[in-house]
Amino acid sequence: MKKTLFKSVLLGAAALVALNAQAENRLFIEDFEIAPGETKTVTLKIQHDDQIFSSIQVYLAPVEGLTFGEVYEPLLLAEDDTYPTNARGSKMAVTPAFNFDDVANQFKIVLANMANGGDTYNGNRLVAYWSTGTSYLADIEVTASEDFKGAQIVCEYCKASYDDPQAPASYIGHFELENVVVCNVTTPASGTPLADIVATGVNDQEYTVADALKIVSRAPKAGCVFVSDGKGNWMKVAAEGEVYDAIAAMDCIAANSLTGVLSDAECNQTLTVTAAPKSATDPVAAAATAWNLAQSDPTSAQYHFAPKVNEVILLTGYYFASEGAFRAYSGVNKGQSATVDMSWCNTETDMADGALYKDVECAVQLKEAWEAETPAGAPAHVKASDDLAFQNYIVYPLSVDATQILTGVENLNASKDVVSVKYVNAAGMVSNTPFQGVNMVVTSYADGSQVTTKVVK
Repeated sequence: MKKTLFKSVLLGAAALVALNAQAENRLFIEDFEIAPGETKTVTLKIQHDDQIFSSIQVYLAPVEGLTFGEVYEPLLLAEDDTYPTNARGSKMAVTPAFNFDDVANQFKIVLANMANGGDTYNGNRLVAYWSTGTSYLADIEVTASEDFKGAQIVCEYCKASYDDPQAPASYIGHFELENVVVCNVTTPASGTPLADIVATGVNDQEYTVADALKIVSRAPKAGCVFVSDGKGNWMKVAAEGEVYDAIAAMDCIAANSLTGVLSDAECNQTLTVTAAPKSATDPVAAAATAWNLAQSDPTSAQYHFAPKVNEVILLTGYYFASEGAFRAYSGVNKGQSATVDMSWCNTETDMADGALYKDVECAVQLKEAWEAETPAGAPAHVKASDDLAFQNYIVYPLSVDATQILTGVENLNASKDVVSVKYVNAAGMVSNTPFQGVNMVVTSYADGSQVTTKVVK
């Protein structure tokens, strides 16, 4: 039954059924908005002053970019939720027919047998009665193509046959319509690219994101998800209750469907939404980025720890609870570091103090907005390109467990040759392999130095 319609217009506002000469009647669908790629159901209605019909036929022109899909069992209801009845007061059994005519290139909706097969009662044909006013004929499923730009729905031909209300056996004739607009179909206003929102977004302004977005990670404790457009731009999306649950259940968000108010535009941007967007059918290529605080290659783009605000990263570094930070090295030379806040973590894990963790999933936030120039005496106010830029970051681990702890020769920060790795348990026993439970890991280097960390196996 589904058929792509590719002419100019679909259903539109029109007058149908002047079932008596003085009445102004029309066939119509309420004007509606549909996004490219979206499917929605619209209702075909008839407004009339007369009450008796024996058949209604509607022929809709094909519309470029719109597909007529399922036509649901016709409602055949008046505004007061009453079904049409016959002369005996019984509900009529109307026979509907819906199909696309390839020869005529028309979509047909036919409501027949409204005269109940020509049966009579007290000499009168059993035609269908409606209450005077607006009646609902059928629900029609409509799908817009990905490049749909808007159109009109047009009724090429409509014929409504009716009888004399006082003498239903007396066929009066029919009302005909040709080439009338049934409704206007528009698309939502185009959204703003995420890159532009991130770069020039205005605080407290509402934005619709033009891009399809990948939900890279979720932070239910904070009531937010972190999304990316796959082009290096990131945003924190906040929501509550069922809206959050709906968003968190998605993999990707459809373009032009996420609308929210931007806050804290100069620092940690958040788009707060109150309605769930549409889930995208096509995937968006975006993922967390690996960062090693002890990157030793000065030619690497990650030589300086400088992720983007709201970026989801996989962080490798030593965790020190006393400092509330991940840092590059375990010894006196701390190297680069990042302040840690565990309040968004989705796993209940006590991180091992002094242990080296690999690929801890974290969301990145700033302590303060970046400065164009570094103010004197205020090292926290730094440019993103400064060597001390890492001082301005807070990382929020979202998930972490003991399997991410690295030991011995696995140490990604080791710039010196490892001579040996020994494991010491709580009883003072020494082994070349870890004991069950708490281990003190003693790593000896060729230069004679040692590093001791605590690991739980």
